[in-house]
Parts: sequence; C-alpha cells; structure tokens
Amino acid sequence: MAQRLGSDSTKGGRVQCTAATDLTSAAFTIGAGFGTTSVLAITAGSNDISGAFTVTCDATAAQATATIVIVFADLAYPNAPHVLVNVYSDNAITDSGSVRSVTTTLQTTITLDVLPVDTKIYQFSYLVCGK
Repeated sequence: MAQRLGSDSTKGGRVQCTAATDLTSAAFTIGAGFGTTSVLAITAGSNDISGAFTVTCDATAAQATATIVIVFADLAYPNAPHVLVNVYSDNAITDSGSVRSVTTTLQTTITLDVLPVDTKIYQFSYLVCGK
C-alpha cells in the first residue's frame, strides 16, 4: 500500500518537501572562510524545507570558521525552525568535518568546523522542520 503524504491537517504518512519556493543563489551568502573565489552550486528543487548545494573551496584566505547563510524564501517561519545539516567532501581523504547551524525565523547560519581545503567540493544537504 502506498504511503500517505502528511500535511498540517493529517497525522502519519510521509512528509512532502515540495510546498515551498525554490531557492536561488540570492538566498545564499558564502562566508570568507571558504576563500575569496569559492563557487556555489544549488541542487535543483532546493527550497525552504529541504535541499542540497555544493561549495567549491578556494583556500586563498580560507578560515576555520567557514560559514554559509541561507535566507528563507517564503518569509519568516512563525518560530525558529529546527535545521538538520549534513556535509561531506568529494574526496574521502579530505576531512569534511561536521557542521552546526544557528537558526532564526528568517535564516540559518551553517558553520563548518574544519579548515576548508583548496579545490575540494563540500556537499551539503539540509532539512528544515518548522515548529
């Protein structure tokens, strides 16, 4: 039997993550910690609920506190949502570290806990759950 899709008015089933506006590069601010010419690529379909993106690091002036700010496209959440972020590198030799996020009703700030490595691609995925 197929799983039901959950909504605000039902219990159970699966959560569908398509009821939000897709994010554009204007929603992202890549901090100086990823270097002066880092490159952002957003996975198609990424929105205020879930998505993925990559940052290709340029270690020129890379810092151990590399940050990414994502501004939610569909205005403010009523309360600061929970945000789960995952990161990994395109190279198993590179320590992709872990991430932490600080979230307000309007945005989330993701911080990578290792010094980014020049030319490595860091792949991020995220899930936002309103409360």
